[in-house]
Amino acid sequence: MRVSYLIGTIILLVIVLPLIGLVLGTGSIRTIAQIILTIVLALAIGATGVFGYICIKAQARKWGVGLILVAIICLLLIFVIWTGKILPL
Repeated sequence: MRVSYLIGTIILLVIVLPLIGLVLGTGSIRTIAQIILTIVLALAIGATGVFGYICIKAQARKWGVGLILVAIICLLLIFVIWTGKILPL
């Protein structure tokens, strides 16, 4: 029970509050929220990229391609967070 409270608190501090700061904040609050979300997404890119590569090497190509696509989506989310544009067009 305590572990679930701890995990919920970490998710609140690392993901939800920066999202609120990104949407509603201005100035330095928005910049801090962008930095925190970029760090979280960079960690997600690294983890999914590594596991995707491992899956491809282990002949689990569907899983590997899926994880690589998740990494690409995270990269696009970082672009959206910093520029405000949906696609780099």
